[in-house]
Amino acid sequence: MKGFLIKRGVKIHDSLNVCPWCNRELERADHVFFNCNFIAGFWKRIFNWWDIEWLAVSNFEEFYMLCFKAKIIGSCKSLWLTSIAASCWSIWLARNEIIFDNKVLTMDTLIFHSKMRALLWVRAATEECRFQERLWWLCLYRCGLSNSGSAGWRSPPLGCLKFNVSGAALEGESGVGGVMRDEEGIVRALFSGPSVACDTESAELEAIIIATDVFNDIGWKASCSLIIEMGSRKVFNWILEKSSRPWSQYSVFAEIDRRRACAGKLTFFFLLRRVEMKWQMP
Repeated sequence: MKGFLIKRGVKIHDSLNVCPWCNRELERADHVFFNCNFIAGFWKRIFNWWDIEWLAVSNFEEFYMLCFKAKIIGSCKSLWLTSIAASCWSIWLARNEIIFDNKVLTMDTLIFHSKMRALLWVRAATEECRFQERLWWLCLYRCGLSNSGSAGWRSPPLGCLKFNVSGAALEGESGVGGVMRDEEGIVRALFSGPSVACDTESAELEAIIIATDVFNDIGWKASCSLIIEMGSRKVFNWILEKSSRPWSQYSVFAEIDRRRACAGKLTFFFLLRRVEMKWQMP
């Protein structure tokens, strides 16, 4: 924060030392994260997402007390705290993009990226939980959370890495993400960010391309095979049956095929609840 730099003796022009959300108040941590009207509206929507009442706080101590005292029990408590941490991180990243990259940010965009980032973090950290991801965006209490190990994440075979990918498009906003883990469930790589895709299927294809790029760029081809697991039955069917692919996506699949050749052995999985299907690219 610029306020911290000023205390350390760094000279910053007054016109630059303002809140990135309102462009009026001085930039202080408590204001940027909680007290600005824009960010207070953000937290109200995040708390409403969980059916929890938002109460105004003045600093991080009060905020953490409010979050930890929320009447949420069991596995949902872990999801709740993960969502809060992801939202805080999203605020900080958005603040940096506004200041350093001159980006314009809307409330809906910040909400979407926070939910997407929370979803990816939950996938990476909470193996035993399985829920309906389409309801994730609406209300977490309706996600159908369960602790059935057979319905959750399954480790890849020895010598393989599994990349769980996700793409989403909702109300004009879209995003992609992925988490790669080894046979012990250890996270080896992850990504998340906005997308230019106009629908969920296009976003999922974009996530697949990014996943193969990550795998190829790190150079794991010589020692590991890659499994890409997705949640879209339509995209999986497109991969399975070339004749079913829409003409509008042919260039995208050409990019996937090119990257597949670089990745070596690449297997695609479709996973939804208790149904798992597999297809290996020749």
